[in-house]
Order: sequence, then structure tokens, then C-alpha cells
Amino acid sequence: MTGAPVCSLMDGDLVAVFRSDLQQHHGMRPRPRHPSSLAWSSSTPWPAHEQQGRAARARAGAGTQPGGGCGELHWVETAQEYCQSSSLHGLRYVGDTGISPVERCFWIVSFALAVIVAAYFITNIYQRWENSPVINSMSPVATPIFDIPFPAITICNMNRARRTIAEVIKSGPARSPYNALQRRLLSDICDDNDYSSTTNTSVDEVDRTSGNWSVVMGFMINVTQPCHEMLLTCKWRNQPVDCDNVFNAVLTDEGICCTFNRVRRDLTFRNPRELSDLNITFPYPSADWTPETGYPETDNKGSVLETPWRPVGIGTHLGLTVSLDSEMHDYYCSSTFSAGFKVLLHNPVETPKIAAFGFLVEPGTENRVAISPVISHTAPSLQTVSVDKRQCLFQHERNLHFYRTYTQRNCILECEANFTLSHCKCVAYYMPKDRLTRICGKKDEQCANIAREAMELRLANSAANLTQLNISDVPSCQCLPGCSELSYVSSYSSSHFAPTYTPENDDTKSPKNIEYLLKNSAVIHFYFTETLFASRFKGELFGFTEFLSNSGGILGLFLGFSFLSVVEVAYFISLRIYCSWSRAKHAVRSKITNRKKLKLEDDDKSVAVIDTLPYLQ
Repeated sequence: MTGAPVCSLMDGDLVAVFRSDLQQHHGMRPRPRHPSSLAWSSSTPWPAHEQQGRAARARAGAGTQPGGGCGELHWVETAQEYCQSSSLHGLRYVGDTGISPVERCFWIVSFALAVIVAAYFITNIYQRWENSPVINSMSPVATPIFDIPFPAITICNMNRARRTIAEVIKSGPARSPYNALQRRLLSDICDDNDYSSTTNTSVDEVDRTSGNWSVVMGFMINVTQPCHEMLLTCKWRNQPVDCDNVFNAVLTDEGICCTFNRVRRDLTFRNPRELSDLNITFPYPSADWTPETGYPETDNKGSVLETPWRPVGIGTHLGLTVSLDSEMHDYYCSSTFSAGFKVLLHNPVETPKIAAFGFLVEPGTENRVAISPVISHTAPSLQTVSVDKRQCLFQHERNLHFYRTYTQRNCILECEANFTLSHCKCVAYYMPKDRLTRICGKKDEQCANIAREAMELRLANSAANLTQLNISDVPSCQCLPGCSELSYVSSYSSSHFAPTYTPENDDTKSPKNIEYLLKNSAVIHFYFTETLFASRFKGELFGFTEFLSNSGGILGLFLGFSFLSVVEVAYFISLRIYCSWSRAKHAVRSKITNRKKLKLEDDDKSVAVIDTLPYLQ
């Protein structure tokens, strides 16, 4: 080999040249050299150490080829690395390959138990959040007296018809159609059978005419004691006022009564012009007050011109004082077994049902009615909670057909009117209705009473058995309380007049009529006793914030879990895997590029030719 030019060759290239020269020396055709193989033929075995190196390089090459198991390798390596560096308690022992399998199994079981116990407690918290998200409590802030209206006060004389008018009707010509109609209506409101149908007008025609609202309204106005006769004197906020300016006639289940501080008609009903009700004008403007929104922000606080009026203080002298005349001599039929007045305190936007809920005031007495409001509010965040769970309705969640403002009592009265209309084809005169609806008369009394009783039983118990009433289908009104409600309760005390009683500011009665007043009149004082009131508040027991904090506390206690633990998991399953894959892909491309460069360099090399190989000979 002396004298032959020797080039700087790699081992594989030198072997290839050596093999080519050997083939030419023996007259053999040289084998083409594949760039990725060595010079020895497949029939010639490689040395052991070279075979091991080729196998290692082949495995390494396969591991870095795209689609050749790289994804699985990265997932396993990433999971192991996450366990070793995770902030969760116990995971670093699970991923530690330096400890024994028994120790790793112990930590795997411990970690799994911690996860199960934490999941159990979080499930309990979720069930409380889902099933009991609402808590009723007392509001920490007291409601001042000036933020609520003075209650609407409705007063009725229990005399349904004045004797002087009833005697005129009964003494009229028996065969007169008009008088027959008046006698039928008188029999209806007084619940008696003193009615003769011996007229030229048929019974059916009388019944049909008596169901017309305009006829019924005219009759009731004629026979009922008017407000200006029942109310003798009025004093509001320690100032004498004209009773006609602060009281208005209102239609109730007790007949036509007189009400104080009720919201104007067009702010109570949705379509007042289409509604059959008393057409009453209010001398004072009304604010658009509702229990949920309260007084408008533009309302001038302390104004005495807008109803519902606000209370200005406590005590009888800063409340309302009225003097009433029962006209005992003019009683024809009473709504109860006694004579006197029925009084009801109610929300200014509600229609009063005074027949069954009003308290009685005896003539010849002075009475004090101490007022206490019942205030309920609900957190606005509970709008996202289902109605079944919070058990109340916000104003926008239920639109009534007749009333503008939703309250539970307005809803019940409207639902009762709808059911009575569908069951009896008529409604009671005091129910909300349109002008074309027929008014229930004497012949419809039994049906109307059954419908009312069925509704009251169903409202009290949705599963009540109504078969004894021969009614099977009573609608479920779903009249839940409003989420913001205002009602009033009162404590009542009474005492008879002293013999020396003299009415205040009485210009209508002379001293000789003191005996009449002692027998027929009554004085009532309505007043507040406190300036601050506790209100009930319905709020969230478990909101999302509470659920998150409680769940985080349990996870932190059992697993050492925190918000950054979530970020850590997201990092390892996304960014870390992507970066590892990108680096591997870049390494594969670099190796391929280097091999191509190496091949080009191999092809350009000058190989020395060995002329004589005497040792092979």
C-alpha cells in the first residue's frame, strides 16, 4: 500500500473502496453502493459491535420519525414529568421511578382515596347549591317609615241598602218592568226571596237585564250610603281636610265602599277604559308606585299632592283620624249579623276583599288602629334561580290581564274571576271584568259560591279533593307571592264614647244631635308607632361564588389544589406537548438535512486506487 495516495475517508467509505478493488482484482463486477448501507454484502456478516451500533441508530431514527411512535413517547414522558413536578400532594411520589413499586402503589391508592373523598364532599355542596339556593333572613338595614306609603284604608258600612230607598222600590208598581228589575237587584244584594215576578216582563228578560253592568252599577250607587254621608270629619297629618278630597268610592265584595290613599285607577289597571268599574276622578295626582320599584326617583319626597301618600311621623296626631256615621235608622239589610263598619288595611295597588278579611268597628266607640308594615325584598341575583326554588315572582315574570302590578292578591282575584266566568258564564260584580261580561245574579248565586269555594280550597291545597263540589277541573293559578311585597297588620283597641263626647270640627251637627252621634258615629285613629321597621330579605344561600370557594377549600385540604394547579395541567397537556413535538420534528429535519449534505460530500471525495494487494494473493 506504499506510494498510494491516501484520502481522508470515513470507515464506511474506506471499506467500500477496499471491497471495490478486491472485486476488480478477481474479475468480479463491483456492487453498487447504497448511500444508506455499508460496503459489505448481505451475505457477509458485520462484526458484533457494528451490528449493535446499527440497531441503536435504527431505534433512534425510528423514534424521531414523524408518525413512528413519537406521540406515545411524548405523552408518557410528559405524564411522568408532570407527576414529578406537580403541586398536587402525593403525585411526585407516583411519578418517582427511584422508589420501589410498593411505595408507588401506596401513593397511587392514597391519591385516589383523597380524590374520592373530595368528590363526595363537593357533591354534597353541589346538592345544597342546587336544592336550597335561597335563604330567608332579616334585612340588616331597617326600612325607614318615609320609604313606604301609608296603607290604603277601605271603610264599608255593613248596611247593604238604605231602608228609605228599599221601601220606595218595594212600594213601586208591581207590573212595572223597571221596578221589577230594581226588586230583583235588591233581592240579589240583600240575599232574600222577597221578589215577585208578576210583571209584564218575563223572568228571563229580568235576569238578562239584571246581568248588565251599567244597570247593576246604577242600582248600587242608588241604594248604598254615599261617602260624603258616611264620612263626617277627616284629619290627615294633624290637619283637617275635606273627606271628599281624600276618600274615593271603590267597588268591593261588600258593595260600594270608601277608600283612602289608593293608587289612581289608570295606574292600577292595565286598560282602565275597557274595564267595568266605578268611574271615579281623583283630585290629587298619583305616583307610579309599586312594591318592587317603590316611588319614582322624580317623586318629590314629602309632597302631599301625590298618592299614595307617605307617613310623616308616629302617633295619632300624625296619622289619619276619621269620624263615621253609620245611620243606624236607615238599615235595611246587613252583610253580617251586626251593624257598624268593616275596615281593611291593604296595599295601595290592590283591590280589597273586605267581606271576609275586614275587622269590625262598632258605632258609639273610639278606636285606635296601630299599623305595622310587613315588608319583603328579594336580591336581584335570585332572578337566575328557578321560580320553583325561590317561590316568588318578580314583576316582569308574570303579566296579569287586568292589573298593571303583580301582587299575590291581585293574581288570586283575577284567577277567581276567570274561573267563575268559565264555570258559571258570569262574574261577581266586584271582580275585574270587561264591559261585556255578564254579572252573576240570584240564579247564578249557587254556581258562583261553589266556584269561589273551589278556588279557595285549591289555593290552600293544590291536592284538595273537590268531588263534593261536583268540580273536577280547577285551574292552578300559580299565584306565588311577589318577590317584593308590602302588606300591613294592625293592633286594634276600642272604647265607648264618654257621655261628654263632642265631635271635633263638626259643622254639620248641632249640639242637640249629640245623642244621635253617641249612638251612630264612630271615631277611628290610624297611625304608626315606630319610625324604623325590620324587613324580610330573600337572598342567595349558595351562589356560584360560595360554591366555588367551598369546593376550592375541600380540594385544597385533600389535594393541595389551587387555581394554578389547573393552569399547570393545561400547560402539560397543551403547550408542553406541543413544544416537545416541535423540538422533535425540528431534530428529525436537521438529521435528514445533515445526511443529505454528507451524501453529497461522499460523492465528491477522491478515492485512492490500490494497484497491488499481494497479501490477498
